[in-house]
Amino acid sequence: MATMIRPRDVFRHPATLLGAVLLGAWCGTLFPGAATVLATFSTLYLALLQMASLPFVVLAVFFGLQRLPTLPGAGKRVLLLVALSALAMLLCAVVGALVAGLTSAGAGMSAAQTAALGRLALRSETQLVMALRGAEAADPGLWQLGALVPDNLFAVLAYGSVPSVFIGVLFFGFAIAVQGPEASRHLSAICEGIYRALEALINHFNALLPAASFVLAAAATSAAGADAIVLLGSFLGAFFASAAVVGALAVATIAWRLKKSFWTVLMALRDPITVALFSPVAVAAVPGFIQAMSVKLGFSRALVELFSPIAPVFIKAGEAMFFAVLAVFVANLYGHALSGADLAMICLLSWAAAAWSVGIVGIKSVILGGFVLSALGLPLEAVLPVFILVEALCEGARNLLSFLVSSALIALLSDGLYINNEQVSETWQTSVLNLRFSRRQALSGLLLLAIALFTVFCAGVGFGLRRAIFSV
Repeated sequence: MATMIRPRDVFRHPATLLGAVLLGAWCGTLFPGAATVLATFSTLYLALLQMASLPFVVLAVFFGLQRLPTLPGAGKRVLLLVALSALAMLLCAVVGALVAGLTSAGAGMSAAQTAALGRLALRSETQLVMALRGAEAADPGLWQLGALVPDNLFAVLAYGSVPSVFIGVLFFGFAIAVQGPEASRHLSAICEGIYRALEALINHFNALLPAASFVLAAAATSAAGADAIVLLGSFLGAFFASAAVVGALAVATIAWRLKKSFWTVLMALRDPITVALFSPVAVAAVPGFIQAMSVKLGFSRALVELFSPIAPVFIKAGEAMFFAVLAVFVANLYGHALSGADLAMICLLSWAAAAWSVGIVGIKSVILGGFVLSALGLPLEAVLPVFILVEALCEGARNLLSFLVSSALIALLSDGLYINNEQVSETWQTSVLNLRFSRRQALSGLLLLAIALFTVFCAGVGFGLRRAIFSV
């Protein structure tokens, strides 16, 4: 019997998304002046996706904490997961350093290529200063653990600091989890409906992923330029090869735990892997990983809901690998021979820099590479502007590594737990609620909505004017 191919399956297929990315990169190279227009559309898509994803992951962690006490040895499993996460980050740094060393990333560049790299760095230096020293730039001081622990949960929710939000939700969810089921039954029922609605909303936003991938790839390549991508080809090749090795090991670990074939597990994780790799927002892949790990592969939903949302925020496996490959690349670029002790130090410092990068997003996280290179006596400033240009190209692979590493750790820590391999759908079923409004009620609702949107618009204009006045 022939199966019907749905448009959704075509749009979410990895080949479609890869084609959209390549087409966007080609258009961005041909029309570099369109970067501003493309950045506007990408910013709008990011804002819509973050609007739904942040409350979703908060509720996912909340429900994971509620289900966690039902697992045998829950406390021991959590502690083991934290320890293994740190070890996995170090392993990613080791793999990145070894692959970059074996492929001689950064070595063998001709004098013309080195001169072109220097000219590109000088041309990008002004943009770097503007990006890192804006009026709102904060002091890049040392990372403080106390700054991540919020004293006001509503304030961090409004500000959008994801690490602080998660820490606050962990305390709140733990307080709810220790209560009896009857005490939190009504709250859980309300949150469950919101949770499912946000999950559906994120899935609808992910349906626009081909168009978003095209726009983001075009914006990234038009900003970076073909020259930067070609000159850093050995770095990008080493990083993506390292990510592929660790990703394959993670999927193989899950397959070994389930006693299934590698291909079966890879197909079960295909959709969330695709979203994590091509989506600009890491948490957009959280619903897919929860669905795949708990429903398709049968792992404990408590562990999956608790640790899948936390993975891209606290498990910085991709960042550890990025810093290690960066250090080896710069060392080879300057002709600095690396001994075994140097490689070991690079791995340890890359792990420390990755842990330090919690709460630091965007291009500012690349600056932490100087922390690793300073121990080798090598400068990062000369090539930092070029790396900032191509940083967006590595973001998807870094996010994917965090998800795959956390999924592999969940599989390892599921020893002794029941794995429902035969489950094909979720036990929770959606219900349709029909709402009927009279014409007067509909007009009143639209009027109130227009007033609310106008109020938000005026507040944004006022905030922008206030910043403009005080920045003068």
